[in-house]
Amino acid sequence: MINNPPDFEKVSTAHKTRVLADMADVLFDQTWVTKQPDRALYEMYREVHLSEKDLENMRNASLRYDITVIPAGMLGPEFVKTAGHYHPPCSCQDCTSYPEVYQVIRGTATYLLQKEDLTDFIVVTAIDGEVVLIPPNYGHVTVNASNSDLVMANWVSDAFQSNYEPIRERAGVAYYLTDDGFIKNKNYDQIPNLRYGKPKSYPKVDLYSGEDMYGLINDLDKLDFLNNPGNYQDLFKKPFY
Repeated sequence: MINNPPDFEKVSTAHKTRVLADMADVLFDQTWVTKQPDRALYEMYREVHLSEKDLENMRNASLRYDITVIPAGMLGPEFVKTAGHYHPPCSCQDCTSYPEVYQVIRGTATYLLQKEDLTDFIVVTAIDGEVVLIPPNYGHVTVNASNSDLVMANWVSDAFQSNYEPIRERAGVAYYLTDDGFIKNKNYDQIPNLRYGKPKSYPKVDLYSGEDMYGLINDLDKLDFLNNPGNYQDLFKKPFY
């Protein structure tokens, strides 16, 4: 099983540590961060694979399976989180951006999904085994608002580079998740109301909460929607309960 290897770095091709200095521009409390020593916040492991054949199959399909480990902690009054990013449009004519799918391996994740045109903001909390589909045209941030480490996996297309700048330019997404709850980001003129969703399974593409989604390495055609989202519009119409 992929969800408990002895060392993620040994089964990945690239490893990056996100440190506090990397996150300074997207935090709620800009004064707090200037007084802190730099430190590691979370770890990212790219192209995690159980065999060289699996890695070859991923690359042939232009797909990537990654692991992110986010220890519990606070960033001033704010819960530890990822930097947040958008995906660019794919080659399809309707300018649909690339989607992504996450699965919580251990812990609790709070996903903040912000539509690029700022007409929607969705909060989805997921626990062990649950899968969360990030639909096209939504930026996203993952928050560990718990007292334990969060380990999560993702499948994503390897055909693009994520865009961090729109979120960085506004010091984060439209809401910060703090120990006092959600706080609006004053750098946005237009902020949609919070909308909550619950994780679900996606039988049409064999993604089921409670089933290790690394198993799709044996049937990567099921993940074609990650590279060609324009062909799967029905999948994204109601991505959450």
